[in-house]
Amino acid sequence: MPPLRDRGTPLLVLGVALVVLVLSYIGFYTSDGAVKERARADRLAEASENGSAQDASAQAIPEIVVQQVAVDEASDWIELSGLLEPIRKTWVAAEIAGRVVAIEAQEHSSVVSGAVLIQLDPALPRADVIRAEANHKLAELDLARQETLGRRSVSSEAERDRARAQERSAYAALLEARKRLDQSRIRAPFDGVVNRLDLDPGAYVAPGTRIAEILDVSTLELEVAVSDRQVGAISTGDAARVRIDPLGNDLFAGTVVRVGQAPDSDTQRYPVVIALDNAGGRILPGMLARAELGIGSRKALRVPTRAVVREFEIDYVVVINRVGAGGGNAERIRVQTRPVPFRPDWIEVTDGIDSGAWVVTDNPGRLRTGDPVAILAEAGA
Repeated sequence: MPPLRDRGTPLLVLGVALVVLVLSYIGFYTSDGAVKERARADRLAEASENGSAQDASAQAIPEIVVQQVAVDEASDWIELSGLLEPIRKTWVAAEIAGRVVAIEAQEHSSVVSGAVLIQLDPALPRADVIRAEANHKLAELDLARQETLGRRSVSSEAERDRARAQERSAYAALLEARKRLDQSRIRAPFDGVVNRLDLDPGAYVAPGTRIAEILDVSTLELEVAVSDRQVGAISTGDAARVRIDPLGNDLFAGTVVRVGQAPDSDTQRYPVVIALDNAGGRILPGMLARAELGIGSRKALRVPTRAVVREFEIDYVVVINRVGAGGGNAERIRVQTRPVPFRPDWIEVTDGIDSGAWVVTDNPGRLRTGDPVAILAEAGA
């Protein structure tokens, strides 16, 4: 029996060792280190595949859109702001004394020329008219009698002259009485809007009392101030473009109607008045407006703003040196630029490229000097 146990001992040891080895392998394979190592290997393989794809795509020649630039006539504009004012405004005042018996207009309402705003008590002016009419009629009868007597050589020339003078004086008194009666109706002097009217029936007004403020808003005016260098380029009749802040980005057509011939003593700037037609009634007095005025023209080379690349405060454009009809090589060129007033989609190039150059207008920042390109489309300046 002991010899048999001696022969089975190696087999038992071998089996135990095999089990320990299998368990160790399983433990190592599922350990954190092994898992991370396999993930790292997978990422490397994926990066290698992506790198190959990127290399393949990098070898493709980019397609671009180009535009030829040219020097042309460019207008210089200035922008100035101010408040819109009605073309006419006035206070209507009482011309005779009287008590208010009726108010025919409402504050902030529209009125037409001649419309009655306030009615004063007409009793006394009407009585004066009746009295004046009677005196004038009596004077007419006396003059007719003197003329008849004169033809019969009964009345002297002096008596006839005195009768004519009395008739004229009575007629003048009648006209004055009629005028006072008409002045009992206080009327609008022109078409417009009643801006202020603060009276109630029963109020007593004296001559000169302000009754209502009337604004003519059919045309509005914008007064701006320009420098001595700018005023010489502006003339009566020049067109202006006006933006009104409360009305958004809509452009309104304006016309220069007056140009100051002397500067303001405080600012030393010259007043320029721009008129805007307000037939639609959208524009209101007091709105803030910005006027764009042309002050001459000059030669300039302009490119679309999207054609300019800015890196580290330096501007570049990408010019295509053409090899054939459909392709060429890119060249980055540093340029000097300045903005074009009121045209954010364009920028002026003052130095760096010449007229006739073909510049890339679609994402030029992706190109470097020497890159081959295929021209997809082109447009004139």
